[in-house]
Parts: sequence; structure tokens; C-alpha cells
Amino acid sequence: MADLVLLTLQNGDIDRCISLEHAKEKANACSHIDGEILVRITPERGGLMTTLEFDQNSCDWIAV
Repeated sequence: MADLVLLTLQNGDIDRCISLEHAKEKANACSHIDGEILVRITPERGGLMTTLEFDQNSCDWIAV
């Protein structure tokens, strides 16, 4: 089982991604949408979830 990577848009849409890079590609495609774009990563074997926000200026993830 791989890490659980969930992309969440401001409008409430949630999309499962296969990797952080896949989530970044989708976030770039949705960058025209106003509001925050978050990714939540749950490790494969459990543990603390990581939440990152997509920065539309740098087109990269930043820690929340």
C-alpha cells in the first residue's frame, strides 16, 4: 500500500493522487480556481499526516 495523498480544493472537491508530484500537476491545472489548494499525505504504515498548501506564485508546496 502506498501513502494516501489527497488533494483538496477550496470548493470542497477531494481527489486522490498517486504521489505528491501527481498532486502538484493537478494543483497546477487547477490554479485558476480562487482559494487554497491543500494536499494531505498519510504515510503508508500510519503516523502523522502532513498538510501542505499549494503556493500559486512559486507553483510549489509550502508547509501549513
